[in-house]
Amino acid sequence: MTSHVLLIEDEANIAEAIRFILTRDGWTVFTLQDGAGAVQAVREHKPDLVILDLMLPGRSGLEI
Repeated sequence: MTSHVLLIEDEANIAEAIRFILTRDGWTVFTLQDGAGAVQAVREHKPDLVILDLMLPGRSGLEI
């Protein structure tokens, strides 16, 4: 069974590097670029793990 991770990161280069490493290791990765839809994405995707940047546009990681 594949594990799912929700990656919320606004820097495209950082998000791509993390996504690459996780998918190489067998994770299924869903990414978001801002905090506005983060709570809804967690409810929708029900990830096994959330990787969350603290400084995001729309809604900070601390608020989430």
